[in-house]
Amino acid sequence: MMSAKRIRICILENGRTPDDLIDRFGSYPMMIEKWLAPFLPQAAFTYLSPVSGDKLPSPAEFDGYILSGSKYSTYERSPWMVGLIAFLQQLRQERIPVFGICFGHQLMADAYGGLNAKSSKGWGVGSQRYEHDTHTLPAENAAYVFHQDQVNKIPPEATRIGGSAHCENGVFAYSFPAISVQYHPEFTAEYVQALAEKFRGGLLPDLVSANALDSISQLPVDATPIAEWVAGFFQKHIDG
Repeated sequence: MMSAKRIRICILENGRTPDDLIDRFGSYPMMIEKWLAPFLPQAAFTYLSPVSGDKLPSPAEFDGYILSGSKYSTYERSPWMVGLIAFLQQLRQERIPVFGICFGHQLMADAYGGLNAKSSKGWGVGSQRYEHDTHTLPAENAAYVFHQDQVNKIPPEATRIGGSAHCENGVFAYSFPAISVQYHPEFTAEYVQALAEKFRGGLLPDLVSANALDSISQLPVDATPIAEWVAGFFQKHIDG
């Protein structure tokens, strides 16, 4: 039975929606809340922005944390990333649940003894088929992706529970309260399409964008099972 207790979730913003798209699609924390809130109705969400210079809270200030994606790479080791790695290590020590998305997945891997790097497989953009090796997620489902970095060394306390042909180490569950995904369950088809069009011929090679746009039209995504999994994770690890 779902707990009636208010759950305090802090979404940490590690990247910003492009200026010309934010009015239409909202910030990344807004996207995450819109995606997850219907499945975690007892949650109260707070947004903090490490990438913009916001000070990190004390770990126990919130019941759980979510790390957003970012255009940055974890191996840049900007001061705010170094601070966030130390914060993640505190969360592990205090067993406070955390869920990471894309850059969040990668930074958690770095913080917990793995390694993230630029992938020789190049960009993954659009809709991809993912396979999961756990009964709590569909055996196969489509997911939206936008990344060129990947985790190539799994942290010692992580179990790989999902991946794709493009990204083998795509979903982790840890031996402490932490889970993460390389894909973007909070993204919509419209937003990924807007990114693929915006960066076509610049950040993204023309063929990457063209294939991404094709995949979005051919491989529909339903992120509902991922939301149910993440909601269940927070409910399990936060006392009622």
